Amino acid sequence: MRLLNTGILEVEEFGDDQVPPYAILSHTWGDEEVTLQDIGGIRASNKKGYEKIKSCCSLARAHGYNYVWIDTCCIDKTSSAELSEAINSMYRWYEEADVCYCYLSDVPSKTNFSGSRWFTRGWTLQELIAPSTLIFLDEEWKQLGTGAGLRQEISDCTGIPIGILSGDDDLETFSIAQRMSWAGKRRTSRIEDGAYCLLGIFGINMPLIYGERETAFIRLQEEIMRISDDHSLFAWKSTDNRGGLLATSPAAFISSNNIVQFNPFDTFSNPVTVSSRGVHLELRFIGTGPRGLGLAILHCKERGGDEKPIAIYLRDIALTMDRFERVRSEEFERLDLRTFRPSRFPMRRMCIQKGRLTRRRKTGGGEKCDGIAANASPEGMGAHLGGEQESQPGEALLQAAERGLDDHVWLMLTQSDVEAALSHQDWWAALMGAVRGGHEVVVKILLARSNIKIDLEHEEGTLLWWAARMGHEAVVKALLKSGIDADSGGRVRRRPLAEAAGEGHEAVVRLLIDRGANIDAKDKSGCTPLLWAAEEGHKAVAQLLLDGGADIRVWENDHSGLFYRLDDSLLPPYYEGYETIVRLVLDMESGDDDWGRMTLQWAAKEGYEAIIRLLLDRGISIESRDDKQGRTPLQWAVKEGREDIIRLLLDRGANIESRDDKQGQTPLQWAAEEGHEAVVRLLLDRGASIESSDDNWGRTPLQWAAKEGHEAVVWLLLDRGASIESRDNNWGQTPLQWAAEEGHEAVVRLLLDRGASIESRDNNWGRTPLQWAAEEEHEAVVWLLLDRGANMESRDTDGFTPLIWAILRGCEAVVLLLLKGGANIESKDYYWERSPLSWAAKEEDEGIMRLLLDWGANMESKDRHGLTPLSWAAEKGHIAIVWLLLERGASLPPMVDSRAYLIGSRQRRIAW
Repeated sequence: MRLLNTGILEVEEFGDDQVPPYAILSHTWGDEEVTLQDIGGIRASNKKGYEKIKSCCSLARAHGYNYVWIDTCCIDKTSSAELSEAINSMYRWYEEADVCYCYLSDVPSKTNFSGSRWFTRGWTLQELIAPSTLIFLDEEWKQLGTGAGLRQEISDCTGIPIGILSGDDDLETFSIAQRMSWAGKRRTSRIEDGAYCLLGIFGINMPLIYGERETAFIRLQEEIMRISDDHSLFAWKSTDNRGGLLATSPAAFISSNNIVQFNPFDTFSNPVTVSSRGVHLELRFIGTGPRGLGLAILHCKERGGDEKPIAIYLRDIALTMDRFERVRSEEFERLDLRTFRPSRFPMRRMCIQKGRLTRRRKTGGGEKCDGIAANASPEGMGAHLGGEQESQPGEALLQAAERGLDDHVWLMLTQSDVEAALSHQDWWAALMGAVRGGHEVVVKILLARSNIKIDLEHEEGTLLWWAARMGHEAVVKALLKSGIDADSGGRVRRRPLAEAAGEGHEAVVRLLIDRGANIDAKDKSGCTPLLWAAEEGHKAVAQLLLDGGADIRVWENDHSGLFYRLDDSLLPPYYEGYETIVRLVLDMESGDDDWGRMTLQWAAKEGYEAIIRLLLDRGISIESRDDKQGRTPLQWAVKEGREDIIRLLLDRGANIESRDDKQGQTPLQWAAEEGHEAVVRLLLDRGASIESSDDNWGRTPLQWAAKEGHEAVVWLLLDRGASIESRDNNWGQTPLQWAAEEGHEAVVRLLLDRGASIESRDNNWGRTPLQWAAEEEHEAVVWLLLDRGANMESRDTDGFTPLIWAILRGCEAVVLLLLKGGANIESKDYYWERSPLSWAAKEEDEGIMRLLLDWGANMESKDRHGLTPLSWAAEKGHIAIVWLLLERGASLPPMVDSRAYLIGSRQRRIAW
């Protein structure tokens, strides 16, 4: 600390623990003040301010002080660091001085005392409050009086209570608003000093930043909030609301000198904090409307009046109860607590903007909003909501949300009793109504206030799905911002991106892509967004998806592909849309035949001639194959029966004998298998080999047609000379055997009429057509073959007759048919030598057992192991069949009675 020696008028410097007793000067600056750099030199005596220094030193020396502190010459103002330290220390320096000389250079006598400029300056406020002893001096340095003797006059002209002036009352006993009010009418040369001169009064230390203007006062208030929870800091009035919740100058507190702390709710809030977003604090908030207007209740009131807390006007900026701004800052209200229900308006953690202190053109006053009159009852606020709000809040909320009444919705949700009465279903229904209606503001309100899972799977679809479907870009954006998954689709057919693409909502598609939606995701039908855009002919959307990297190779799934969604029932515009998309993709994929190759397969499969011509004209190979089946376009067209496409491909040189990679079938074999008679005729006319066989099974076209039961194709192939006794490579079956095995009566009849061998046998098992038909339970085919003279006693390589096969398959109708035809009821197989009755007993077929017994089957026949039908039934635990045989007179083993045999059979049954 520097002090001026009153004897030699030189500045000396002292450490903190070496400071001698000193006097201190309080004055207003004038022209040519003597600085630290001037003092002690010739230049100092030539300045007007030198007389002030000499007079002050003389007076101090006369009072016995060797040192005096004078701000003009004891601070190095050329050093910003020293200046900052001095300003932060100044209150303490005045407080620690033995006496403070208050020099009123514009006061000639005591009569003009209160009119001195000294009482209007900002810096002199702390110089008036901090010292313990004050001596006031006129322009001639004659004493006007002491602080103690002039207290009343000083209090009258400054508004500072006498208790503060006398030192009887501590500064902390007065509210922040009251202390701010003392500086309300004072002025400083620099705007920043309006804040810096108050540092000591609030016990604040902070760096000085000249040039920040009103921001200095904002910083002061932020520092105060760090050490105090006094809400009176916000109880100011001013048309300048650029500081948001905080005032831009002490002048805003001029009328706040009677505001004191007051908390009528007996609730304690968390500390006030400050962030880049604003001031965070807990307040009770009463919505009044419109447009988010309401009153925040401060914990302060006017001194001496009724118990009515001060409330300031705030606006919920986004109607989400998240961020607020102060409005109507030129006024505040006093609320009547007698009509106030605290439970309805609980404490809320709020973020109130600090504002932006940019220079702006004056608008002629503060912002005006529709609100409530002073002293209005909170219970009457928002009464226009209607009685339904009280009795049916869920229904009232739904109606307001569906109609987009954002003020109505917001007002309802500011009241805790309404909010508490809403069920999860109420929230969901209201949100869905707002989303469908495209009411962005209502959606944001509900998202901010509800705790429901926004990507909840609902039978009507998710919120995002509906927003995308309806094309509500703003609502989609709000949902995505709230954290919903961009691919949230719910139990619906398409995901949001696919839905928007199919509906042609370009802006929504762009938004979803930008937010990370899976551009190639397939829905339940196997389609991607690009496919849906293509189906509906939305070229701009398709272009957008392609630009975003959509995979054009979407053929992997048999239920997808660029052309899967088209069929003959669709209208021409859709078809034209696909052709447009194909041209678009081809232009993008020039030099890359991969996509064109696979697209050609789909076009051939679905029958889109114009697109096939387009692809072939672009040089796509006519013999290209798909990746899964290895089929050529001709094979796809043949399989689907696309006669016109087949002609086109053959005319363009397609290989009529090409084979697919998976089964090795030729186009003619595919046509015969699928039963496309006209295609078979076309291929035969174009020279297709009639006896070609596939690589897997070795079947000819006639065998394929017979196996699948295509009578007309069989007829055509026989007419064209197909071998009726051809055999496949795997089992060596003839067309007749295939038809009999599959039960195709009409084809069996046709082949027999054309001379097919009725006793032909396959190469593996040696079965005849009759044995195949009996084994597969085809009664009508069995009857036909018997009628045509088939040998009913024919045996396969195991010695099984048609009767034994029918018994093994449990086909009672075929067994009866064979018995009626004269089948040998005692025929036995080669290996086990079991009779039909033994086989039926072993297989536990009671119905066939009765049938065979009725036809005279031998109950005592034995197989190679000596087991009779009764033995087999007992061995297997077939109790009903054991009873049946015993009732029909079957012989028991020696020395065994029927009761014991049945018990043994039952025990075996249980064990088995």
